[in-house]
Amino acid sequence: MNKNILALLLGLSVVGCASNSVIKPTISTSQMSAEDVCCISKKDFAWVELDKVENVGFIIDDSAPVWNFVSGKSFFNAFEFSPRSGKVKLTLSSKMLGKEVFAPTVQLLDKEYNVARTISLDEFNIRFSDMFDANRYIASFEVDAQKMPYMIIYTQASDVGKMITVPHPARVRAEEAGEPRPIVTDPKFVHSYTGELTLELETLSLGSRKVVSDLGANSGVITGAVVATTSVTVQPETKNYYHTAIQKAVSEDNIPKALSLLDEAKALNIEGAQAVFVKAINRKK
Repeated sequence: MNKNILALLLGLSVVGCASNSVIKPTISTSQMSAEDVCCISKKDFAWVELDKVENVGFIIDDSAPVWNFVSGKSFFNAFEFSPRSGKVKLTLSSKMLGKEVFAPTVQLLDKEYNVARTISLDEFNIRFSDMFDANRYIASFEVDAQKMPYMIIYTQASDVGKMITVPHPARVRAEEAGEPRPIVTDPKFVHSYTGELTLELETLSLGSRKVVSDLGANSGVITGAVVATTSVTVQPETKNYYHTAIQKAVSEDNIPKALSLLDEAKALNIEGAQAVFVKAINRKK
């Protein structure tokens, strides 16, 4: 056989193997299963307050809190809509970067933190890369923020590890221009526990949600504003959880996670969290 033809065939076989190689998510399912959950209940989540209009980018990575959802454990971010928002329009996108993509699922919770509505991955569309952004999952939906004031973004364990193939940008441009398709390899992405997302929010109508203080029934009600509490009763189990979780994160040299837990503890007014963190750091020296 001609040496040039043989070299060509060998080269094609290598390319074929590379194109069919399995891409694995950075964090495996077994690693995720070993993660500690962040809180005692959803009420204890570190809720990020949203304004009436938002356009925010954020990353869900291994420093994010963990919760054991019905579908399994996942990193997540939790958001609270403005009490002054009535109906809101949301656009959530998850970028396909570095051969990985966070496959989002959205839970909308009522005032009692019960799941009232779920936006699953099959309700997201794929938007191909352009001059402004990368390939991405994207979904737009409207929410009654008075009835469903809380939102959680996470991924289902059953989605992690699945592959998605999107057209190469050169092929998309050729098809749009009616030109011959170029010989290119379409990029593949694996569903991951981590990723980069963007959330856009627009308030379509105003509301006036009543927000009750955690101090109890005698504390009164403020309309249209979040109550700033100065004396919240923290359950011993919650306090012990955060103290232990912070110490464990520091002992494992996972300082970003320890800092994240410390921020959550401060938001929940848990006493002694700062001291626990400092002592744990000093023991590592």
